[in-house]
Amino acid sequence: MDINAFIEEIKARADFREVVHHEEFPPKEAVYAETAEPLPAVLKDALTASGIKGLFSHQALGIDLIRQGQNIVVMTPTASGKSLIYNIPVLESVLKDPEARALYIFPLKGLEQDQLGAFRELAERLPIDKTVEAPKGKRKAFTPGACEIYDGDTSAYRRKKIREAPPAVVLTNPDMIHMAINPFHQKWEKFFKNLKFVIIDEIHTYRGVFGSHVANVLRRLRRIAKLYGSDPIFIACSATIANPGELAEMLTGVPFETVTGSGAPQGRRHFLMVNPTFGISPYTVATRLFASSVRSGFKTIAFTKARKITELIHSWINDGFPDISPVVSSYRAGFLPEERRDIEKRLFSGELSGVVSTSALELGVDIGGLDVCVLVGYPGTVSSTWQRSGRVGRSGRDSLIIMVALADALDQYFMRNPLDFFRRSSEAAVLDPENRPIVKSHLLCAASEAYIKQNDPVFDTKRLYPALNELEQEGKLRRGKMDVWFSRRRLPQMEVSIRGTGESYSIIVEGGKLLGESSSARVLYDLHPGAVYLHKGVQYRVVRLDMHDRVAVCRPANDIDYFTRAITNEESEILSVDDSIELNGTVINFGKLRITERVTGYRKKQLFTDKDLGEFPLDLPPSVFTTTGIWMKVAERILDEVRSKGFSIGGALHAAEHAAIAALPLYALCDRMDLGGVSYPYNPELESAAIFIYDGHEGGVGLTKRGFECIRDWFGSTMSLMEDCSCEVACPSCTQDPKCGNNNEPLDKRGAIMILEDWLG
Repeated sequence: MDINAFIEEIKARADFREVVHHEEFPPKEAVYAETAEPLPAVLKDALTASGIKGLFSHQALGIDLIRQGQNIVVMTPTASGKSLIYNIPVLESVLKDPEARALYIFPLKGLEQDQLGAFRELAERLPIDKTVEAPKGKRKAFTPGACEIYDGDTSAYRRKKIREAPPAVVLTNPDMIHMAINPFHQKWEKFFKNLKFVIIDEIHTYRGVFGSHVANVLRRLRRIAKLYGSDPIFIACSATIANPGELAEMLTGVPFETVTGSGAPQGRRHFLMVNPTFGISPYTVATRLFASSVRSGFKTIAFTKARKITELIHSWINDGFPDISPVVSSYRAGFLPEERRDIEKRLFSGELSGVVSTSALELGVDIGGLDVCVLVGYPGTVSSTWQRSGRVGRSGRDSLIIMVALADALDQYFMRNPLDFFRRSSEAAVLDPENRPIVKSHLLCAASEAYIKQNDPVFDTKRLYPALNELEQEGKLRRGKMDVWFSRRRLPQMEVSIRGTGESYSIIVEGGKLLGESSSARVLYDLHPGAVYLHKGVQYRVVRLDMHDRVAVCRPANDIDYFTRAITNEESEILSVDDSIELNGTVINFGKLRITERVTGYRKKQLFTDKDLGEFPLDLPPSVFTTTGIWMKVAERILDEVRSKGFSIGGALHAAEHAAIAALPLYALCDRMDLGGVSYPYNPELESAAIFIYDGHEGGVGLTKRGFECIRDWFGSTMSLMEDCSCEVACPSCTQDPKCGNNNEPLDKRGAIMILEDWLG
């Protein structure tokens, strides 16, 4: 069956209701170009031998800018040949100067493996050093060659050899730079003295807490490079976002030129929007579509929005479609590394025909050519939608993307306004390199690597003086003469987790078998006693959470037909007002908040129907953190109008809070799970009704700040979400939040619309 016949089959099936929209993108021919100066003959021959007959226009432009000494960020679609833009200048440099070195940084180990193969394939055809490996079955000393991986999986012996004789290219990740390269830079002296290029791939992943940490890790790297007299060119690559240049500059602290406008060819793409009939689960529809696609001979990937749904769909495939279950696998974070590598290899080889994944496979790990992508729910951002869709249709083949809508605010917004989706620009990626807790931790690390001077070459010590002063008062830094700061600690890096999730928890089965891991940020919500945990389609019930040893103990529980959801409550305290803006007489404040979140119990919800099966109390410690957010009083005159209509005051405030949280991902590259909120019919601190919306991360990461900067657009979209929905009072398509700790009670969008109308005038 070809793609067109498959599309017609989908449109004809009664169980899928109707296809809301079918968008077709015509194929694109390749646009080639030459570099201003010809490539070296040996390099051109090597490219030709690798099957590369010419350079696309964006590749030639990027290479020319790099040759001019410019830092560049390349933003073109998946599989458009971005890696050649940095591999060619690096190889050119090594051919001219065998001492030249480059550092490649990837967010995932799987990407390191992909690029290792791509670089070596070219390097092996050039007159540069080759890796010397021992023949099979014989011991022989390892000698680093043109390109080597230096990460947590590299043996201590190989690490030592790589440091002693650095290869032309070192492939690594931000965690290793933070923990193993920056702190021990003396062992990397030869490498840093000759460092010409730093490549940062997939920069759109460096946002929020992780991005804020990585921005400081890269500033520390720049300090060390300067210490050894080098000033490398930075080359960054990104998926489609609103602000690639701004993000690259926030990450590194240096200016960038932006390269967009892909010259790569692209096959015909079809995009279907499917809104399941009321009463039929969208997950059931997605499972059937996935199974039909695999049965029709298409290599298929399904992306879900949660680990639990990934495992449920895989379980339903195993139970309902046994003919394809051997060639289908689930894939998500939390799997052990060896499990993930095995699934990637089986997909690439063709042993697997389908995979159900969380966002873990969104990035460009090479898993071979895929034909159909099923999006189980709107991914939350336009950027992520196109990034996930880019996994199919490689090598110019026709492809199909199917987005199955959930009963979620943004899903239903785009089902009602499909053309808005296709016209909409991607969102901005947001981070905060000066997040106080994060920057303090990295200033301490930087001071341990090389003392911080008043005129530091990278860190703005005048701007960061309050943070340095706090570290001194805490006894972590010692100030010398002439405002020079030294660390009192040896290797403070070991106490700083750049993933921003605190210490991880092990998830084990009674008896000791390791199932996976969870971040401390989610453990109270997802792994409390009584919680249902899914792994590879198998259900487990959490029987014990040991917060001292950081272990969640599970027991197999395949006889249950429910899932669990935490019951929470939140309290806010204003610490400072940093900015404010007035909307039609209402003052919107932005500043610092102290948030206290408590998991007070959990609900059991029946699978498929979502019916409540009871509430169960828990006694768990509160989570207290400082963050940034916006808040506003709601004037008594508005509440009087809401009350006069017979609408619920508490429901109106709660609905406005939920809808605003749902709408912010239209403007900032985030998920509603990155945000928090609380509404008060009466807030004692403000002595009035009030709504608070905040970044759900310690110190804040710029999400609500982005919203504050486009407040009128944000609140306008918030009102549209509610006005365009056909429900009377509240529903999942506008104001209900699947993670609401109060079970979405009370909610009244009618009063919420009145509040928004007043604010927007």
